[in-house]
Amino acid sequence: MDNNERLIRAVQRATRKLASTGKFDALLQEVLAICVEAVGATNGTIYLHDPANKRLVFQHVIPGEIADLLPSRDIPDDFGVAGQAFQSNRSVMKEFASRPEDQWNDFEKSTGVQVLSILATPLSMEDEEPIGIVQLINKDDGHFADTDVAVMDIVSAVATMAYLNAQLVEQNARAATLLGMGRVSHDIGNLAASLYATLGFGDMAMSGFRTHVEKIKPDRTTRMYIDSLEPIFRELKESVDRIVGYSTLISDISAGRALRPNLQPTSIGEAVYHAASYFEMQGKAQHVALDYKIQEDAPQANCDELYIVRIVQNLVGNAIKAVRETLPVDLPDVIDDEYHPPLGSVIVGYEFTDSHKIWVQDTGPGMTEETRLRILSGTARSQWERAGGSGWGLRIVMELTAALGGTVSIESELGQGSKFCVHFPN
Repeated sequence: MDNNERLIRAVQRATRKLASTGKFDALLQEVLAICVEAVGATNGTIYLHDPANKRLVFQHVIPGEIADLLPSRDIPDDFGVAGQAFQSNRSVMKEFASRPEDQWNDFEKSTGVQVLSILATPLSMEDEEPIGIVQLINKDDGHFADTDVAVMDIVSAVATMAYLNAQLVEQNARAATLLGMGRVSHDIGNLAASLYATLGFGDMAMSGFRTHVEKIKPDRTTRMYIDSLEPIFRELKESVDRIVGYSTLISDISAGRALRPNLQPTSIGEAVYHAASYFEMQGKAQHVALDYKIQEDAPQANCDELYIVRIVQNLVGNAIKAVRETLPVDLPDVIDDEYHPPLGSVIVGYEFTDSHKIWVQDTGPGMTEETRLRILSGTARSQWERAGGSGWGLRIVMELTAALGGTVSIESELGQGSKFCVHFPN
């Protein structure tokens, strides 16, 4: 096959494959595989750029088995040949003389691959800033040449367009989902407000009833019923308050309005416990135990309790879904009067040192570094096959945390579960 034919076939394959690839992770893997095959390289790595931290963030490597051998994954966006290609926004070729093993660099020693030639190409379209880099190592039949650069330049442009189009499709889908959420939350808020008014009237009626009954000196049974009704009304009013508050919150987020937390001295530990405890029965039914590690003597914090409750409930709900993914599909739901030992767990924690820290840890399947970064960037969708979702639960966690001046971090490895941490200043 001559060079021109190879170039045409590479572009045709890239266009056909990338046009049909929907998910980001699959798309990036496909881009790297196409590039490696198109120029006949033995190894390849693909990075996406993180502008905030000025780093090239590792996504995939070929062959995949050397991923765990890499001495480092993310690199500064001006480091080495990849950094040179990124900064100049043009392909860069380098050749290196063969060297004895005691002169190999860290990458070569860790992977056992001696680097004799490199071709790094930015993922970009004409007159646009690059979004990442594809770096290829060692051509099968000699050295990289100008024809390989031409192949890579065209394939990278097609790949970049596919990636950006996939982002636009997902963003549009998310925008439509959020708009729908805003409309639904508005309707729920109206219904809840009406219910709240009804409860207010019922509360007045209850107060009048108590006053009347006291005059006739009720017996013990009647007094017991009266005393039990008051906390029920109080709990109903608090629940409706939360519904109204949350519907307002979702309406604000969907409309792009700035969040307006109602800052009050709050016992975060108590709010965390009460928020998570709503999921105890759901967890039990799904064979997932909820455990708590909550510091009880922490000082109060000036924050919005509704925000804390919503953050915790979103994280705990997601954690139960994650654990459920690791359990057998045909498990029956646990019935209240039966005992089944839990097969997974979710730990909900809160502690105070120099700041307030809420964390939710699960025994689920964990996640890749690429997924972790996408969650923190607010672009991740639900990854659970048995309990799909829009991914807006975690996005809402990020929004609420930021409105309270806090930060979110994630610790996770595939097969080792995940731990979501939310930090708030004192």
